Amino acid sequence: MRFERHHSALVVASIVTVASFVGATAYTQNRLARLDEVSSTIETDAVPSIDYLSRVAVRLTKLNQSLDGVAAGGPQAVSAREAARIELDGLEADVAAYLGLPPLPGEEAHWAALRADAEHAVQATRQVIEATGVPSPQTFDAVGDALDAALRSVAATLAFDIRQSKAMARDLRAVRAETLGMVVKLDGGSSLVALIAAIVAYRASRRHDEVLQERNALLNDRVRELDRFAGRVAHDILSPLGTIATALPLLERGADPKTADYVERSRRAVGRVKQLVEALLAFARSGAHPDPAARCAVEPVLRAVTVDCTQTAEAHAITLQMEAAPALEARCSAGALTSIVQNLVRNAIVYMGEETTRHVEVRASKDGNVCRIAVEDSGPGIPPESVGTIFEPFVRGPQEKVPGTGLGLATVKRLVESHGGTITVRSDVGRGTVFTVDLPNADA
Repeated sequence: MRFERHHSALVVASIVTVASFVGATAYTQNRLARLDEVSSTIETDAVPSIDYLSRVAVRLTKLNQSLDGVAAGGPQAVSAREAARIELDGLEADVAAYLGLPPLPGEEAHWAALRADAEHAVQATRQVIEATGVPSPQTFDAVGDALDAALRSVAATLAFDIRQSKAMARDLRAVRAETLGMVVKLDGGSSLVALIAAIVAYRASRRHDEVLQERNALLNDRVRELDRFAGRVAHDILSPLGTIATALPLLERGADPKTADYVERSRRAVGRVKQLVEALLAFARSGAHPDPAARCAVEPVLRAVTVDCTQTAEAHAITLQMEAAPALEARCSAGALTSIVQNLVRNAIVYMGEETTRHVEVRASKDGNVCRIAVEDSGPGIPPESVGTIFEPFVRGPQEKVPGTGLGLATVKRLVESHGGTITVRSDVGRGTVFTVDLPNADA
């Protein structure tokens, strides 16, 4: 399929507009993915790490307090030992849970010291609380040093995680601000591109319409000029033809049989030429602008055409019927409607062929704002490959042995369209043809 220039402009404008918005959307989605990544890291890693490390620090502090109770001896030592055992179990669980989290960038460097100090503190504390007697003060001092070392490792790791969390929060705010700013810029740019594309497409389409109007105006001028020329030529030819037709009977008087035969042939030839020229003249006149105030009653025109064609129909053994809605008026002159219907009815009669069922029906009805006239016959029908060309000038149907000029249907089409109407054909080979003419109602 070939694209006109204005079509190409529309396509390019659409592609550019869609591409700009797709690019803006893709960038936004990319930045949103970065926001999701940072948010997910904070939610699933940084926050749980800080939580576990804080709990470990609290448990180490409570262990120090429990050991003070154990060192004091007396009845409270038993409860202090039990509290220490609970805190040790919780400490080991919290450290294991923390080390099972995905590490933050650079966090693994703190894990070795944290793990070693925590394990040493747990072992030292467990030995004290599981001892049968009261450990020496030196033992308590060693356990206290182990718990302090573990607490320092936890504090250092916790400080690192807090710094990382703050950095990620700053990164999150920066990405969000940058994304919002870029989205605004991209939306503005996309809107500007869309506006420019729309202006380009509009100008291209407008220029195309102007060129099309200029071409149509030029074409109409040429058609009118051709119509006037055809009318002049037809008139100039008909005048001498009339003289020849008048002179031929004079030559026939007293002529011998051979001369009389030549005269008869000449008369038939003049008749055919006259028929062709009259058809050309009618075709040329059919394109003229009709009187916009013209109105006519449909039923009397159809009745008159039926009466005029009845003798020809009977000569071809054809039943001719007419049915028209009363008080139906079309927006055209009686002469134009007569020419339209008469052409269609005569075609239906002469192209009936040798069909056994032989009838032609003319119907007229009102359909909304349209006066619809249908001429239906039971003839041989029109082959599908010929339906699209039968309204073209000098195109004959499949039965070319029937005399004609090939201008009848072309004239009908021009008359109908010049009055703002349409004509269509529906044909079934072997079953018949229906020509439907739609003309504006007089009251439309």
